[in-house]
Amino acid sequence: MTDAILPSLEAAVEDWNGFNWNERLAEVDIFLQQTKEVKEQSLQARKNLAEITKQLKRSVKSVETTTFDLKKEANPESVASSIKSMESLTKECRVTVKSYQEEIDNLTRRCKTSESSYVSLCQALSEQSEPAAILASALQHIHAQQAQMTQLLSTVEHVNQELQSQETMNVSYRKEIASLQKSKSNSSGNAGVGKADREELVQLRREVAEYEIEFRSLKNQDITIRRLEARIAELQTVGEEHLKEELEKHKEELQESEGRKVAEALEREAAMERKVQTLELQLQAERAGREATQGALLDADEGVSQREAAWEAQRRILVDDAERVRESLQTATRERDELRLKMAAVSENTTPEPSPPSGGLSVSDLILERKAYEAEVAELSETANMLREELRTKELQVMDEKRISQVKLSNLERQVATLSFDLSTAQSQLHSAPSQALVDNMKRELRILKRLEYNADDVDTERDPEIAGGNAGDEDDKDLESVLVAKLRRAESDLVTERVTRTSLIEDIETLKKSMLDAEKTNNALEKLVASLERDLERAIATPSAATSRKQSEHVLVEENPATLEHILDPNAAPPLPPPPPPSARSQSESESQQDDHSVATIVMAQRDRLRARCEALEAERDSFKRELQGQVQASEHLKTDNTKLYEKVRYLQNYNKPPSSGHGTAYSRSISAGDRDLDLEALEQRYEASVDPFRQFSKAERQRKLNEMSPMERTVFIVAKTFLATKEMRTALFFYVVAMHLLVFITTYHWSQAAGCIGPNKDYLSHLPPTMPKPVTKEEAPVAGAAAIPTTD
Repeated sequence: MTDAILPSLEAAVEDWNGFNWNERLAEVDIFLQQTKEVKEQSLQARKNLAEITKQLKRSVKSVETTTFDLKKEANPESVASSIKSMESLTKECRVTVKSYQEEIDNLTRRCKTSESSYVSLCQALSEQSEPAAILASALQHIHAQQAQMTQLLSTVEHVNQELQSQETMNVSYRKEIASLQKSKSNSSGNAGVGKADREELVQLRREVAEYEIEFRSLKNQDITIRRLEARIAELQTVGEEHLKEELEKHKEELQESEGRKVAEALEREAAMERKVQTLELQLQAERAGREATQGALLDADEGVSQREAAWEAQRRILVDDAERVRESLQTATRERDELRLKMAAVSENTTPEPSPPSGGLSVSDLILERKAYEAEVAELSETANMLREELRTKELQVMDEKRISQVKLSNLERQVATLSFDLSTAQSQLHSAPSQALVDNMKRELRILKRLEYNADDVDTERDPEIAGGNAGDEDDKDLESVLVAKLRRAESDLVTERVTRTSLIEDIETLKKSMLDAEKTNNALEKLVASLERDLERAIATPSAATSRKQSEHVLVEENPATLEHILDPNAAPPLPPPPPPSARSQSESESQQDDHSVATIVMAQRDRLRARCEALEAERDSFKRELQGQVQASEHLKTDNTKLYEKVRYLQNYNKPPSSGHGTAYSRSISAGDRDLDLEALEQRYEASVDPFRQFSKAERQRKLNEMSPMERTVFIVAKTFLATKEMRTALFFYVVAMHLLVFITTYHWSQAAGCIGPNKDYLSHLPPTMPKPVTKEEAPVAGAAAIPTTD
């Protein structure tokens, strides 16, 4: 295992030795010192810029006052003062532009150096190998070695104990050998030494030699154990160092992944909030249902108790009536029996002359009384039977109602049980749900994260990001990384603002330069045109005379050559011919009229050529302007993309290491969300948020996840439904298609039903007709007739 771990550990150690942590720290310290110096220089430069801008404003005000005075009174003094003020204004403009350019260059250099240092550090860190697996294997190896070491220590202790026991045994054996040698020396003269003593001595010497060999091997094992302990200690120190380095790297990785975990926690919190709301609604509904069921149960219990009381009262009344009827029936039966006995006694004791009975009643009276008693007994039995039947029907009704009430009661109890179970589950879910304090804490963290993510306003944004030193710097010095990130954000914000001002000033300067060049060109062209026109007019108007011919003869006259003018205006034309020799006075007088006409023609031709050249120059300038405009548009698009990328980097740095730097991590967002917020930065923020929308990305990811979770059949159905229901035309076409298919199905089924129903009646209807002879079939109709003659089997 050590052979497998050592190469990876050596490779990791070489990588991290090549990383040069101390040199990196020294470079970071140097960079921080340079940033502090540059910060002081930038503060001084800002002060100088403020003074220069104030001086420029004063000069502008002085120019305005001089122009106002010049408008009122156009004196030479006012003109001179206005000229001086304009000169001073131009000087101040040059100085301010130069100072702003220097400050912008310094800021760009600072930004470039910071970006290069950050990129180099990130690149060096990314090039290093991940030591997590190596450290895990090394940790396992160290644990295994520690276990081996404990086992070896236990074995060493056991061996030491055995050595001590062997040493004691050796000492005892040596004592025995010495005593035996003494006894041998004492009894050397005696020849009576037994053979058994000699053998015992040889055996004892052999055992002593074996013990000495074993003792030496144990000493060698002790030396190897000590060496192993030293090696284990070295490995432990190396492993602890590697573990510390790996822990630092893992801490950095955890800080980086903290934002993602926070986002996932927020999502889980939102899901839990939705679940809590649904559970609360379910709990409220279940409580309302439970209260309704309890009310219904109470009403049912009250109604059942009332019915049972009424049924019990009716049953008691019926039972009392039955008992009274039974008692009356018993008395009637008893009287009937007595009468029967009396009648039997009277019939037995009859005499020829019957005497009246002892009771003073005749036999007929007793018979009548008996019949009356029998009729009353029959009536009472009928009433008793009727009462029994009524009682039976009442009992059956009571039993039915009791059974119905028991069924209703069991249903209500079942509903109560289900509601209690739902209530218990809802309560368990409510208990398992997060507490209100946790929800409030997560809501507060969510609000903080939303403010950090979307650059909410803050009180500290009114501070100058470059001048905000002092106590804020002392507080932020606790975390070097947060200080660097804050400085980088401030530098980038200043760089963006200065870049915007620089571009605006450069554009103004370029427009002014172009306008000045255009004015100079037009002025030079006009001056040349005026000079050439004056020369042409002087030559055309000049009329030679006798007095002037002498004077002109004294001077060297050079006649104008139109070919030369055309060669000057059009360099591609043929070279001019050499001028002819000067004419005489006679030839000059003859060609005066021709010269006048020719001079006017040359003037018109020169104006035409100048106008043509001017048109060509304007066309060339227009083409150049078009090309420049296209280049500027492309450059602006590139700048927009670069600005969005830079803003994305700024937002990444803003969100980097958010939890520890939550107090000062929003410096950039506070600086750009103040009252004097730059419109360009707002546009960058809007463009970035439009391109990177977490909710849109989340919705897209959710749709993609659900689409991936679908089965192929569901996916095809979803795609077909989406394609058919996407546009209005497809929906209308689908509607008409479905209607047409339904109509077709209805018509076909109706037709089939009618055809199947008319087969039998048609046969019955034609059965009474006489049979007809079949027509002779031709050769052409034979196949058709044969096909028609095939019987159909139902």
